[in-house]
This record gives sequence, structure tokens and C-alpha cells, in this order.
Amino acid sequence: MEVHHHPDIRRKDLKEYILEGVMIFMAVTMGFFGEKFREDLMEHSKEKEYIVSMIEDAQTDILSFEKNIILNKLRVLRLDTISNLCFNYASPEKNDPSMYDVVRYCIKYPDFAIPVERTMFQLKNAGGMRLIQNKDAIDSIIFYDEMAKKVVNQQDYYELHLRVLLEATEELFNLKCFPLNHKTLRWAVDTKALASARLMDHDKNKIITFGNKAKIFQGILIFYLVRLEEAKKHATNLIGTLKREYDIK
Repeated sequence: MEVHHHPDIRRKDLKEYILEGVMIFMAVTMGFFGEKFREDLMEHSKEKEYIVSMIEDAQTDILSFEKNIILNKLRVLRLDTISNLCFNYASPEKNDPSMYDVVRYCIKYPDFAIPVERTMFQLKNAGGMRLIQNKDAIDSIIFYDEMAKKVVNQQDYYELHLRVLLEATEELFNLKCFPLNHKTLRWAVDTKALASARLMDHDKNKIITFGNKAKIFQGILIFYLVRLEEAKKHATNLIGTLKREYDIK
């Protein structure tokens, strides 16, 4: 026997199919947007973490810049003292003890400020920079990174001319006048021994040449101080920009 379907029933089935399809589409779409929303939240959270970390690094850098500005200003003044002693050399009794007293501060280990690269390294190498959405923040971070590189580059010249002065010191000064303090692992200071200390060579041209090397090194340090002051300024500006743009107190 042939069965005939009522037209209303077929129309009802079609509406249900369409409605079911629409609901499935909406569920898939909502799921997609929900997942995208969660990803955006996670990326925003990660972006904020990078910004906070960048601020902490810049604050650490500022402390390092300030410390090494003070130390290198002292070294500049001591280099000025010893170069003047060389240029105005009068006699072993008058000048040699003072030169020995000052030179040990001029040739000690370098006072470097090494910028912290913890967050910068992650931003560059872990794809973190794409998470930074704020243009002012990106510009400020990149600008500060360039400034930090200039500080490090100037340290190469610092190290080179410190080495030059060290080699010149070996030719002119008797380093037995600086005995090692075995507790501090630093050169000891014997005031009485320094009072009778004498240069190994009293040729005035060699003494003036040593003064020239000290003066050149002094110029390198003065420019290094300029770089440190610039870096400190830009670190401060970076912190201000990031705190303002991300509403960080």
C-alpha cells in the first residue's frame, strides 16, 4: 500500500533540519570565538608579564649605571692626577711616591655596567615581541636596546685602553710595591713602602708617554660616562612609558 507524507510534516522536518544546522553552526562559531577570546586573554596576560619584567630590568640597569658612573668618575680624576704628575715630572723624591699611590686605582679591574638582557632576550628569541601591541612601548623598548648596545660597544674601547695602560705600567712601575692581601685578594697598601717607591725608568720622554696613555684612557672613560648617562636617561624614560601605557603604578 502506498504511503503519502503530509506536506506539513515535510515542512516541519525541513525547518528542524535548518534549525539544527544553524544551532550547530552557532555552537562551532561560539566555540571558535570563545577559544580566540581565551587566547587573547592569555596573550594579553603574557604581554603584561613581559612589560613588568622589562620595567624590573630597567630599574636594575639604572642602579648599575649610577654605581658605575660614580666609580668611573673617580677613575677619570685619578687618571687626570697621574697624567699631570707625568707631564710636570720634577724628581723621583717629589713625584714617584704619588705616582705609585695613584696608578693602582687607574689600572684596577674595569668598572662596567652590564645591561640586564633577561627580558630583551625573550622578546627577541621567543617570539615575545609580537605580543607587545602598544606602538609607543615597542618604540621605547627598541630605542633602549640600541642605547644599551652603545654602552657595551664603548666597553670594548675601555678594555683596550686599560690593557694599553697596564702594559705601560709594567715597564715603568715595580709592582712588588703592591703586595697581595691574602684575605681580600687585593693589592695591599704599605704607606711606608710607597714613600720610598721609585720608577724603574726616569727617562722623561717615557714618563710623558705614560702620561699620554693615561690621558687617552681618560678620554675613553669620559665618553663611556656620556654613554652611561644617556643609558640611565633612556632607562628612566622606558620605565615611564611602560608604566603610563600599561597603567602600572
